[in-house]
Amino acid sequence: MAVGKKGMKHKSSEYNKYSGYRIIAFRSCALFFLILFLIPTCSANDVAEINSVNTPKGAVILIVDGLSSCYVYPEYTPYAIDGSVLEKAEPENILQIFDQSCRVLDVTAPQTFTEGGHSVIATGYSKADSVLVGSFGTTIYDVAHDNGYLTFAIMEKGDSSGIRSKQNVIIHDAKNSITEPEMVIETNMLSGIGKSISLSVADLMQENSLELQDQLDEYAEGSQQIYDAYDIWAIDTAIDLIDHMENEYPEQHYILTINVGAVDCAGHYKKNSGYVATIEGIDNATMNLYETCLEKDMAFILTGDHGMSFSTANSRGGHQADKYSVMTESQKVPLVIAAKDVDIGIIEGQFGQEDVAPTILEVLNLPGKLRAADGTAIPVKDYVNLKVNVPEEGKLILMRNNEILFENTINEAISFIGLEPDIDYVLKYASSSDSDDEIEKLINVGSSTIVDMFTSPKQPTSDKSYQNPRYIVGGTLIGAVNLAGLILIRKVLKE
Repeated sequence: MAVGKKGMKHKSSEYNKYSGYRIIAFRSCALFFLILFLIPTCSANDVAEINSVNTPKGAVILIVDGLSSCYVYPEYTPYAIDGSVLEKAEPENILQIFDQSCRVLDVTAPQTFTEGGHSVIATGYSKADSVLVGSFGTTIYDVAHDNGYLTFAIMEKGDSSGIRSKQNVIIHDAKNSITEPEMVIETNMLSGIGKSISLSVADLMQENSLELQDQLDEYAEGSQQIYDAYDIWAIDTAIDLIDHMENEYPEQHYILTINVGAVDCAGHYKKNSGYVATIEGIDNATMNLYETCLEKDMAFILTGDHGMSFSTANSRGGHQADKYSVMTESQKVPLVIAAKDVDIGIIEGQFGQEDVAPTILEVLNLPGKLRAADGTAIPVKDYVNLKVNVPEEGKLILMRNNEILFENTINEAISFIGLEPDIDYVLKYASSSDSDDEIEKLINVGSSTIVDMFTSPKQPTSDKSYQNPRYIVGGTLIGAVNLAGLILIRKVLKE
């Protein structure tokens, strides 16, 4: 943003005097940030691979707004509120993806509206809203950022302020209009290499957005073609972004979230037949996205934020009002995952949409905790991961059957990747500063979990990040700079 300088008296002695103080303060601040930057840090997310694993480069999450598994899963039959059987979609390619992936048969959305569904998917908390999403450390995007990932989004719906705030770059339809969308690009948290990558992604999104209206104008308002074109544009833009990242930044890991909004709109305005037709309208594009993800070593995840119900076959649909929200067709959403190390097949049992977020982290082998989550990872792999937190620098040993699998000095935390499930392991920790501070735990890891190696006096009462020497020294420097600033201001006022 350009800042005007009209009215500034560059040659006045008074200005020069104040300017001198500003320069001193600026240099003090610059010194503070330089020192803070140079302070060595120990990673809080060290990873030890116990057995060989294949971690994807990132994840592509395709959220089909309003898609109920009742209309696409072979095992289900959709019913209207009046009890009549409804038409199902027959998307040939999507059904093929089901057969080639991990498909979770029964996933229930606890909130059957768009903001709620997206909030639950992002946080793993069944009662989440956009305010929680925007809070610190609550989403898969926060954990991803902590581990060096970037986050991008292409969202026709579900673009709450919380979701937008967690993306490095997002393009979203500010009007939620199929005929005259207003595609807006926002960037957040830009620094370092992430800044240049994000700006190049924003340029790509801008180029693609210029083509959208022309594509929509080719079709009559309300036609099936315009619904299909709206969704296909979002998926095609996602494919362009994946290709761009592979060609220009092949080492950068990232999460890409896509919301296609026309299926939901069709349910509201085009009745059951139009709803089904719009699901089938993204069939080819979804297969192209799926194949691109596999080719570029990205995890592919297909789900819905909520479903859709109809009073009769010839009535408009809904999902949020009381008469709709109690329907299975509004609550059941698909969950399909394709990635290396993820087992192909059907997972039975009952799961909630709140289980999606921890499962995504599990697929990516990302260490970290979703602060508000009440969901747990669905077992989609034949190994589990274990994160171990320690109160301070010390030696950590991981053993199995008296065999040492890991022995090293760590600072704050470490994640063990590729452990066999349902096996007894022994963890031993000894503090570097206190030889009497030792702890041993026997654990059986049935699913990925977090273990704290704290004795009661050492148990932290606040976020561990504040115990990091970088933050301690930084806090001291901030205090010094503030004190120097106050002295300078006082001197200026006296003169």
